[in-house]
Amino acid sequence: MTNPDPHTFLRPYVRATYLTETSAGQQQALFVSLEGLRAWAALRGLALRDAMSELLEQHIWPERFRRNFGLVAAQDMARRLQSRVLVLGCGGLGGHVAELLARAGIGSLRLVDNDIFEESNLNRQRFCTERVLGQPKVAVVRDALADIASHVETEALELVADGDNLSSLVSGMDVALDCLDNISAKTALEQAALAAGVAFVHGSVLRDEGFCYASSGPQARLEELYPFGQSANELEQARREGVGALAPASVACLMVKMALRAIAQRTASSALYHLDLSVPELERFDWADND
Repeated sequence: MTNPDPHTFLRPYVRATYLTETSAGQQQALFVSLEGLRAWAALRGLALRDAMSELLEQHIWPERFRRNFGLVAAQDMARRLQSRVLVLGCGGLGGHVAELLARAGIGSLRLVDNDIFEESNLNRQRFCTERVLGQPKVAVVRDALADIASHVETEALELVADGDNLSSLVSGMDVALDCLDNISAKTALEQAALAAGVAFVHGSVLRDEGFCYASSGPQARLEELYPFGQSANELEQARREGVGALAPASVACLMVKMALRAIAQRTASSALYHLDLSVPELERFDWADND
């Protein structure tokens, strides 16, 4: 039995039709409901994200991405759906990052965190609610993402990332996002990602400030940003410092933008951004060439 034409099969599920002018003339884009996408995926024996990618090649868009139309090309949406992204840390930065990646169309997420939600997280961590206090962050985030974007294949690993497992955690990923809270783990992740040829996106927040940058290598940069590392006492002090709701959410937006750019362009710019919300001000710095 041959598969029917998707335009015919999906006609009852079309929610909008747009006509755009191209160099070859008018082009029609259809926007199809989630119900229709699931029906097509079942017919084709495909995972939902694979069915969505296949349809985008024929200018059939998921209705959920209709407001992306005109901002993101169909081929870039399809590339996002086939991308695999590591989010290391699911707290203040990581929760916002994971949600934005899922809403943006990333098809596969590997979430890593060994912590549970506590009351002190309620002021800033995206998926921390009174109901989930005491529950593992990765499990809560995974379940929340399933409600937001059922096409995302989410792997939730409740473990400590260290030198013994970082190489396996970054393996097969397109981008690794650093949402960790200690410098030694951040630098180790950067080195593991770049060694594996995986684009790396760094993020950090403290008080009303944050840093972020993206890199495809070959040179690791975090040791330049934090040349003195971080002692155990400094780490403990940093964990007692104030961090409000705005800085993690704002830095997470920058990180996800850098990750999406790396996926679309298959490389990452290594400019460093400093965000100070007490002003507010966003500064960009270019690294000195030490190669």
